[in-house]
Amino acid sequence: MAEGVLPLTTIGIIIVLAIGLSILVRRIGLNPVLGYIFTGFLLGPFFLGFLHPEDALVVGFGELGLFILLFYLGLELSLKDFLKAGSASLGLALIDMTLSAGFGFALMQLFGYSFLFSVIVGFMLFCTSTAVVAKFAIDKGILHDPPSQLAVAILILQDFLGILLLVLVTSISASGSALELGLTALAFAVAAFYVVHHLSRAADAWLTSKGFGHTEVTLYAIGIGLIVATLGNLLHLSTALGAYFAGFALAETRAGEKIKKDVNFMRDFFLVFFFVSFGTTLFYDHLKGDIVIPAAQTMGLLVVLALVLVVLSEIAHSLAAALFGPLFGLTRFDSSTTALLLLPLGEFVVIIATAAREVLPGNETGLVSTLAFLIIAISVIAFQPAYDRIAWHRKIFGALPELFQVRQAPKTELAAHTPLSRRLLKEFGSNFLIVACLAYATVLLYYELPRLGLPLLYARQSTAILVFLLFAVLPFFKGLEALYRLLEHAFKQVHEPLSATPRD
Repeated sequence: MAEGVLPLTTIGIIIVLAIGLSILVRRIGLNPVLGYIFTGFLLGPFFLGFLHPEDALVVGFGELGLFILLFYLGLELSLKDFLKAGSASLGLALIDMTLSAGFGFALMQLFGYSFLFSVIVGFMLFCTSTAVVAKFAIDKGILHDPPSQLAVAILILQDFLGILLLVLVTSISASGSALELGLTALAFAVAAFYVVHHLSRAADAWLTSKGFGHTEVTLYAIGIGLIVATLGNLLHLSTALGAYFAGFALAETRAGEKIKKDVNFMRDFFLVFFFVSFGTTLFYDHLKGDIVIPAAQTMGLLVVLALVLVVLSEIAHSLAAALFGPLFGLTRFDSSTTALLLLPLGEFVVIIATAAREVLPGNETGLVSTLAFLIIAISVIAFQPAYDRIAWHRKIFGALPELFQVRQAPKTELAAHTPLSRRLLKEFGSNFLIVACLAYATVLLYYELPRLGLPLLYARQSTAILVFLLFAVLPFFKGLEALYRLLEHAFKQVHEPLSATPRD
């Protein structure tokens, strides 16, 4: 921060410039987030030097912005919304995420980047901006159309799975304890949800009975969210995990909607500082503590990579929707709408890039922020022109062969969850949780049990694997069977008469 400038003056300058640039960006049809990021870039060490990525004000407000953003995302995604998305959207979301991440990972590996950097870039490619898509669908009057509803349902599932991947990224350490931290994160998430949910229901009832208004309930919610986030940090987990699952648990209480409305302004306010903070890190090397401008060749390569990554992400969305959509009730004609609505990348890309800086090798730390900004900018700029040419998209991907011989419905029909699909979803999740816990226990035992010194090659490793398989094979195949039956049930809901739908 510039010397002699009071923090309040700095905050005022940031807000005025950020709002001005976001309005300008919005007027030309782009995501206002780009305006916030560009504000940080202008005020940061690259141009004016008014802000520095390591200033206490920038770091503090950036962390608070991340907390509020993820707390709000947790409030946005309730269990009811998760279940409302339906088993069909779950299947299509998993296929879409796998293709997107796989294409991104393969490209970065092809260009010689590290395994971790490639994984992180792959994660970024399915982080579609929910805000951009929802606003666009509302403006176009297509929000309640089945293909748009399917796209939004996929975004809900991507947000939920994206936060788990964020935990994975932030839990990886150089000591190789990623598995231990990942299992700790899982246990902490379950415990946080259970405790906050039940405690908040009691607190909400008590505050209401004593005549307190929603202001006190909202302050309680923010306080409990900060406590859970801090506890997560004490366990060497990302504070984002605590913030997200605190919001997720509070969404299930009676006061969830009121809390969300009250936090809405705080989200918008601190969101500005989070993205401005991110903008100051463009071309900034945290290890050297200075700006490092990539060579023209490197910068050109990043631009080309970003462009190719955006194209690959849209190809992945289109292949998933066109080839596999008919299995879930999506017509080939409507698949183009769903695929194009998944194009614009947004805020979660920034969140993942911010978290990744802590775990990437030094030569790649400075690249992740720049690449994240480029793929957001390119995807958002390309979104409107691509959607305006949806007829071309339908012509290109409509020519793909039919992989599955299914009855094509005259229009897209989306099936909601049934008692059977809910039960199968629980079976799938619980069995794979058991497999994960068994894998964790096997690794711990491998390192902790005494060595017997048997003169056999790889005896210790072979024994550990055999013991793991002995116990894990049954829940693994039970989980696979549940997933298969879940997708089969979704298929039958769409492609068979209602009377033939399996019953619980």
